[in-house]
Amino acid sequence: MKFTFFTLLIVLYTSQGCYAQMSFSEIHLSDIPYPKVRSYIDDQKRNSNVESLSELKSSCENMENYNEFYTYKRRYKVKRDVQKVWEAYLNTSTTDSWKTRKSAIGLVYNRKNDTILYSNDSSAKSQIGQVLFLDLRLLKGFYHLATALEITDIQSETSTIEISYVESGVNEGKQWIRMNADDNGSTIVTHTSSIKSNSRFRDKFLYPYFHNRVINAFHRKMKRSLNDYSVDSRLEYAID
Repeated sequence: MKFTFFTLLIVLYTSQGCYAQMSFSEIHLSDIPYPKVRSYIDDQKRNSNVESLSELKSSCENMENYNEFYTYKRRYKVKRDVQKVWEAYLNTSTTDSWKTRKSAIGLVYNRKNDTILYSNDSSAKSQIGQVLFLDLRLLKGFYHLATALEITDIQSETSTIEISYVESGVNEGKQWIRMNADDNGSTIVTHTSSIKSNSRFRDKFLYPYFHNRVINAFHRKMKRSLNDYSVDSRLEYAID
């Protein structure tokens, strides 16, 4: 077959299309209802010195030793079997599961298909490579803080979801949500967070105080999605 100049142009055009990546300029900031998230996205672009969302990096890649990090752990009891709880955490839309009195999704970027979703969109189940831009409501909503987390691993064998902070944010570190059955057939959900920033005071005192309230609301939302009202609004948790 004769390879014409016109054919060459088509090949070049389609090749460029295959490698097109979602850029920050394609985000419709007006569709994000949270000012802190809009500012955070602008800051990410400047501080990370990147043009496309795919260039964002999660912190602590390939890290195994967290001895220099502050580690916090909380446990929640759900009176449902592990498989049902695991499926609920995994299959609930991220824009819905994080919509609580303490947090909301401003934007979701999916590395797998290079697409974005806004807070009013319904995302698919939790997937590796989803970057969640969150608006955190602190001090009863008088103060808002934005952060970005990426789902970096999902292990069905151990019922574990790994979440990493995105680089260029205030914190670096990871969180793990693990599920285990207890002797009564209920599920113990353990939320572990290992973090580090440039402020020891923030890491030791401010972070656990506000972080615990955010994840309490998240896990309470998930419990209710399983129709588990067995524990009052204070939840049933323990701190190691």
